[in-house]
Formats: sequence, C-alpha cells, structure tokens
Amino acid sequence: MSNLSKRSTEVNGLTTNRRNSGAAPTYVTAAGMLGGVATDMERALGALRDFTRRDILLRFYADRKPRSVEQVAREASVHRSVAFEHLERLVGLGYLASERRRGFPGKPAKIYRLTAGPVQISHPMRRYDVLAEALATEFQRMGDSGTNAIRQAGRALGATMARPEARSVTAALEPLTEMGGEYEIGPKGAIDCGNCLFAEVCRRTPVICSFHAGLLEALLERTPVAATVEALGHRDPNGCAYVIHRRERADSTGEPTLAAPLTRG
Repeated sequence: MSNLSKRSTEVNGLTTNRRNSGAAPTYVTAAGMLGGVATDMERALGALRDFTRRDILLRFYADRKPRSVEQVAREASVHRSVAFEHLERLVGLGYLASERRRGFPGKPAKIYRLTAGPVQISHPMRRYDVLAEALATEFQRMGDSGTNAIRQAGRALGATMARPEARSVTAALEPLTEMGGEYEIGPKGAIDCGNCLFAEVCRRTPVICSFHAGLLEALLERTPVAATVEALGHRDPNGCAYVIHRRERADSTGEPTLAAPLTRG
C-alpha cells in the first residue's frame, strides 16, 4: 500500500459518536461501518470547522439552555443574520432543533435547543462505546448477579479515585466533575447528574446505572458522608439521578445532613 493510500485509510478512520436514539445497537459489516463513520466525521467537521459556529455550539453544550437568534448573536458578538445562518447550519447537521416560541407580541421567535449527543473524534478509529455496550449487555442478561458484579466494578474504580480528605458530597464527587460530570446535590439525599459520563451506554443498558451508583458509593466511602447510593435511572438525553440512603455523621460544610434511612425524593 502506498503512503498516500495508507494516509487516506487513516483519515477514513476518524470517527464521531453522536448516537442519541434509544434503538438497540446494530452490528454491521466493516464496509457499512466505515461508510457511517465517514458520514459522522464529515458532519462533525462541518459543525466545528468554522470558529464562530464552533463557539455557538459549545455554548449550547456548556449549559444546554435553549436560545433565540438574538441571544446567540449577543453571546457570539455577531450580527443577527450571521447567527441565524450558523444556527440553521447546526440544525441541518443534526446538532440543534428549532421551534416557534408563541405567546409574545409580533411574529413568533424561533428557539433553538441542543438535540445531539457529545461530539467525539478519534484518529485512528476507536469504538469504546461498542465495547462498553457489549459488556454491559452481557452483565444485564445475568440478572441480579450481573447487577451486583457491575456495581462492585464501579466501587473498585471509585476506590482508586476517592479523596479521603473530602468533607462533603460535593468535594467527594470532584474526581468525576473534573472529568466533565455535572452533579447537583438536592434535599433528602438527592443527587441529580445533569451530564452523565456514561449516558450513551446507560441509555441502552440501564445496568450501567448500577456501576455509576457503586462508583459514587466508593467516592463517599471514606468521608463523613459515607452512604448507600440508589440509582433512580436515566432522566434525559444526558442525565440520571441517584439518592443517598444514609449518612453516618454530619459534615461542617453546611450541606444538608441526612438521616437514615431515606426514601426517594
């Protein structure tokens, strides 16, 4: 194979993972997969090539809030017509969806919201999502024993990441927030994960939520907020929820102190 042909093959190995449907995985031939990879790669590069469009898209990923053309134009410091062109391009690429906002005087304003999953580009191609989903599916088929095993796997990983000096739930979860996870601590032991690090897999194989719960437990294990964590399941395209059932003693951070046992809520 010539260097040019080899380079062409490597470029075709770039892949993006933006799967956001709830359908079961489909395993295809190598030729079919490469065709899909090329399409995803072109879509991602089309979205990210322009600096302004990339900035606009990243703002949607940062807080997942819907925006009007006027808001986007103001945030990106561009003219309204420029913002509109970029937003429509992102709609065409499948990253955003638009709808008309009614109930206001004059012509209904268009509102744009994020619809796509995370953008991932790897070179050469790596499909860790396929591996994770295949393994999780087998654990799920094992029933309770599989659920317990994958929860212990989460605890084992969490034990390697835990920070014994943490004195609150928020501090204990910092290893995950530093990786991009978003956690909001609510009353009565509620933990709302707005950006789950495992969302694309747990959407199809819910047993991954048990892995995540075990991970959270291990992070809390050696802190004053040691607790049993229950997974409440997937919540939206990128989130999930948990509840702490027990806290052995209060911490000094002002966060809610939990009494055992707790119920959902």
